[in-house]
Amino acid sequence: MAVPEEEAAARLPPGRVFQLPTDLEHLWDGLDDIGLGLRWLSEVKRADMHLELGGPKWDYKMFSIFYIEEDPGKVKDGEVRLIGPDIPEVAPGTSLPGGFTIRIYGEELTPGHQGYVSRQIGTALQGLEGFMLFGTPDSLWIRINKDVANKLTFAKISQFCYATAKTLVPQIDAVAFFWAVGAPEIGGVEALAPLFAWAKEKYKIVSAKELYDDEDVDTFYGCTICKSLAPNHACVLTPSALPYCGIIGYDSAKVTAELDPEGYVFTIPKGECLDHEAGHYRGVDEAVYEKSNHLVKRVSIYSSVKYPTTNCGCFEAASFYIPEVDGIGLAMRRYTRMTPLGIKFSSLAGMISGGAQNHGFKGLSIAGMASKNFLRGDGGWNRIVWMPSDLKRDIADVIPEEVYDKIVTEEETVDALELKELLRKKGHPIVKMFWKNSEPQPLKLPLAGEDWPEQ
Repeated sequence: MAVPEEEAAARLPPGRVFQLPTDLEHLWDGLDDIGLGLRWLSEVKRADMHLELGGPKWDYKMFSIFYIEEDPGKVKDGEVRLIGPDIPEVAPGTSLPGGFTIRIYGEELTPGHQGYVSRQIGTALQGLEGFMLFGTPDSLWIRINKDVANKLTFAKISQFCYATAKTLVPQIDAVAFFWAVGAPEIGGVEALAPLFAWAKEKYKIVSAKELYDDEDVDTFYGCTICKSLAPNHACVLTPSALPYCGIIGYDSAKVTAELDPEGYVFTIPKGECLDHEAGHYRGVDEAVYEKSNHLVKRVSIYSSVKYPTTNCGCFEAASFYIPEVDGIGLAMRRYTRMTPLGIKFSSLAGMISGGAQNHGFKGLSIAGMASKNFLRGDGGWNRIVWMPSDLKRDIADVIPEEVYDKIVTEEETVDALELKELLRKKGHPIVKMFWKNSEPQPLKLPLAGEDWPEQ
C-alpha cells in the first residue's frame, strides 16, 4: 500500500530497504559505538564535515516530516527505505539536498500526539555524536562529522530514533522511515522536486480559524526544550501563538503536559490581563520569570518591539525593527540575501538567539503569521513594511488585501532609505498611522535585557 512520500518519489530509483530490530530487548543493539545524550550536542564546522544535508548552500532544501498514520497498513514496523547514497558512501565534504520522514502508528495515538512524539525524537537526535541538526522541519541543516562517518549510517540514525520513540512513548506500535538523498546519481535536486512540493504542502499555511481564542482559555503553556541551547529561554504557547520552531501547537502542548507532567512543557495560568493589545498577562510574567532563571520579568506575547518573548535558535523566521521607517520587517531562515538592516538572516539569527530579551526582534513560526493576533501589539500588518518575495507569496492568503501590494520585497529594495520613499509612494498604512507629517518617528530600543523607560 503506497504512502504519500513514496508516491511523491515514484520517479526515483527504488533504493534499498533495511529492517531494524523491533524486539524491545534488542532496540539498542549495535548503537554502543556512538555517543548518545545531550552532552554530545555540538556544531560541526565545515572543515570537520563529512556530509552536509540542506543548509544555505541548497537554500535549506532538506525536510523532516514526522506524522501519526491512522492506517496501520501504511507503517511497516522497523522498515527503513533509503534512496541515494549512504553516509559512508560519499566523499568527505559532500553537500547534498534531501529529506526524511518518520511514519508512526499506535492504536492509542491521535494526531494530537504528533507534536509530543516528534519532539521526543528531535531532541534525542540533537544528542547523537557527530550529528548537527539546525533549522525547522521544512528547512533543515544537517552535518555529520568525519569522526563518525565510518560508523554512522541512515539506518543507524533511524534505529536511534526508533529506539528512542519506543522507549519514551510506549503507546507507539509501529514506526517506519524514508530517506531521500539528492545525489547526482539519482537525479540531484531536480529529481527531488516532487518530494519538496509534497513536504511544502504538509507545512502549508492555512487560514487561521482557531476553534477558540486566547480569551477563551484560562491556561497557556510554556516550553523549555531548548534550554540546552538557550538556558534562559522559555516559549509561551497560546491557541493563537505558536512556538517559533513550528512543530507543536496549543493542543499538542496540552497533550504533552498531560503525558509528561514533569517534562519540558508546563502549564501557565494566564492570570490578569495587563495589556490586551500586547498580550501582557500577569501569570505569563510570573512563569517566564521563574523559567528564565529570574532574568526576564515581563513579556508581551503579541509584540516584537516592546518586551517580546525570548528566542532560542530554532525559529523558522524573525521580525526585526527598522528604525529608518519605524516599521517591522520579516525574513525566514531560507532567505540568504541582505535585509534592510544591512545584514543577512544568518547574522540576525545569531544576534537574537540564546535566550536574551531583544527589544525590536522576535523569533517567529511561519504558521504563526496566520494568527489574527500576529504582532497585534505593534500594529499588526499595518506595521509590516518589508519581507522576502517568496515568503510574501507563501503567506499571501493571510496578509490583508489592502496591505499586500504595499509591502516591499527584496526585488524592489533592501536599502532602508529607498524603503522609506517606496512606502510613501505606495501609500503604506504606516505613513498615516505611525509617522508624523509623513516622516517616521524612530524608537530608541533599549539594549537586550533592559527595560523601556516609563512612559
